[in-house]
Amino acid sequence: MNRPGAIPMPSESVVLTLARIASQVQATLVPKPGVDRERVSVQTARNDRRRAMESVLVLLDDPAVREYVAELERRGLLPLKR
Repeated sequence: MNRPGAIPMPSESVVLTLARIASQVQATLVPKPGVDRERVSVQTARNDRRRAMESVLVLLDDPAVREYVAELERRGLLPLKR
C-alpha cells in the first residue's frame, strides 16, 4: 500500500507506455547524427513531426496512463497546467 503523499507505483503497462512516449519524443526532437544523412525537405520534416506527435497523443490517451497521470495530479506531484 502506498504511504500518503508517496508517489504511486505505476503498473507495468504504464511504465512501458511512458517509455514509448519518451522514445518517440527523443526520436522526434534529437537530430540524427551523420553527414551521409539524406537532405530532408521542410515539408518532410513537418510530416515526420506531425506523425510523431500523433503517436505520442495516442499513447497518452491510454486509459492506464490517463488514470496514473490523474492520480499524480490529484496528489499535486505534477506541475499545474497552463
